[in-house]
Amino acid sequence: NYERLTSLEGSPDEITGHFNCSKNLLKTLEGGPSFVKGNFVCFDNQLTDLKGAPERVGGDFECKSNPLISLDGAPQHIGKSVICTNTKIKTLKGLPSRIGNDLFCSYNELTTLEGVPEHIGGTFTCISNKLTSLKDIHLQIKSIKGAFEAAYNPIKSHILGIMLIKGVNRVVFDFGQIDEIMNRHLGKGRAGMLMAQEELIEAGLEEFAQL
Repeated sequence: NYERLTSLEGSPDEITGHFNCSKNLLKTLEGGPSFVKGNFVCFDNQLTDLKGAPERVGGDFECKSNPLISLDGAPQHIGKSVICTNTKIKTLKGLPSRIGNDLFCSYNELTTLEGVPEHIGGTFTCISNKLTSLKDIHLQIKSIKGAFEAAYNPIKSHILGIMLIKGVNRVVFDFGQIDEIMNRHLGKGRAGMLMAQEELIEAGLEEFAQL
């Protein structure tokens, strides 16, 4: 057993390694470091937002399993991955425009991908949320260097924009035929998008065959 932290007051301003304040009773990150060269890990606390988080994190930023309703205050430079799973967030507003590696935001209450980074240096995983459409996803995300995983969302339409996101190498829904069509034409730019659109329409899936 250990005495669980209720405050980060008194923390060094800069951390050259990792900083882990998980499994405590923190309601705020105020008073913590402003720069962490390694990973910053604050999962399983009582945080409802990220105000007071470091401005820069060189490694992973992990804030999963908090009652977060907002990502406001998140670091604006994250060198590796973001793990914000199992919270109550409904949007991704607050994240930086670019992250160095993966973005894991599954098991939340996302109804929109508003605030999603434009450039994701690895896989994007948003499994088990409340997304019903991916309309204009290609205008929100410019590049993903990995898979786009959105299984177990009640998506009903507008998925074709994924085909126009640079770098996506695999699409994972839970739609069977739709997954097969999309993955068959990935990496072919607008031509691939048009071929996927034609196949979706021929399969009677017109709602999905929209940007």
